[in-house]
Amino acid sequence: MIKKLLRWISGHDGRAADPLQVGGIFGRMTPEGMCDIDPAAMDRDEIRRRLAVLYKRHNHAAGSLDGDLRKEAELMLDAIIHCREKYIEDVA
Repeated sequence: MIKKLLRWISGHDGRAADPLQVGGIFGRMTPEGMCDIDPAAMDRDEIRRRLAVLYKRHNHAAGSLDGDLRKEAELMLDAIIHCREKYIEDVA
């Protein structure tokens, strides 16, 4: 998780070929569904703002003492990073 965040911050393009796999309460949701974004209806700036709000919320929750909350936050952070790589950084 931290490695993904560091790659995201540094701009390193070391993505895995496999799609994001999520589990727990989000087992059947796509990263877009988890982040509540609709790429067809939202422009790049709207997606960026939505992901920034979610990142702020879940990054704070990732430091929680509650194990379930921490697990959920880590899943959400993975989904946020996936969406950011796909919809924000890939636009050329």
